[in-house]
Amino acid sequence: MTVRFWGVRGSIPTPLSNEAIEAKLVDALRGAQGLDLSDEQAVRDYVSALPLHMRGSWGGNTTCVEVRNNAGDLLIIDAGTGIRELGQHLLSSEFGKGQGRGAIVFTHTHWDHIQGFPFFVPLFIPGNRFDLYACHDHLEDRLRYQQAPKFFPATLEMMAADKTYHQMLPTMELFDGRMKVSAMEMDHPGQAFAYRVEADGHSMVMATDAEYRDLVGDYWQKYVDFFRSADVLVFDAQYTLREALVEKQNWGHSSAMIGIDLAVDARVETMVFVHHEPTYPDDKINQIFHDAMRYLDRVPASERPRVVVGYEGMAIEL
Repeated sequence: MTVRFWGVRGSIPTPLSNEAIEAKLVDALRGAQGLDLSDEQAVRDYVSALPLHMRGSWGGNTTCVEVRNNAGDLLIIDAGTGIRELGQHLLSSEFGKGQGRGAIVFTHTHWDHIQGFPFFVPLFIPGNRFDLYACHDHLEDRLRYQQAPKFFPATLEMMAADKTYHQMLPTMELFDGRMKVSAMEMDHPGQAFAYRVEADGHSMVMATDAEYRDLVGDYWQKYVDFFRSADVLVFDAQYTLREALVEKQNWGHSSAMIGIDLAVDARVETMVFVHHEPTYPDDKINQIFHDAMRYLDRVPASERPRVVVGYEGMAIEL
């Protein structure tokens, strides 16, 4: 199984500003004192050794994750703006020839999880086939509403690929049984769902857009059970701990430290923080990550999950 990230930002697309790029350049140049800038290879080596938040960005596109099993079946989770670039990537494969087959599952239909859907080019190519799943009622109507002529020039009917809409069941088998997908409702305004995907003896859980109101008891345990022993847990860490518990209660998002507690209790192997707060620059997200790692230090080494910040283009091979 391969898990690839095409969009990791929360709430709204967040391109880098000129000021942010300039600040990154200043930090990089300050660290290059003594470097022979006329030596191109030395400069390239220096830049490639910089941490991602300095040499690039975690990313500004909203949620989209690609999951592939060993057979090559394509499952896409959410259609935030990251799905546009995924679509461009797919054009070099059978999807560019109208011979592709894939599935898209939606955690929910808030704009940041569907706004890239009208820009997903493989859906405009006749012959491609997509099965679309959601736990919510009337998925087709929700997507059609986003593309009504008053909002967008290309209607849903203009997307010429074969589209079949499905009501998601608590557990379903996809691609002739080669993938199993289970759903669990999360605590988020308007309803959102986590998905557990199992294939090739591995599992990943997509648990974005959720907050956790009680950190003990049956409420906590139901999440631990759903995440149990996942190879990868993709987790909504949009807020700081104070924001999640005090300042932004009922906003439907969580924090890295709560995620660590869940991952430890569930014996998760790798945790990936996503749905980054749009007002936070890359260095702020990096600081939240380092604070979380210090929090993780209290856990015995044998019980610690691997913890990483999700970024656009990151792929995890299982």
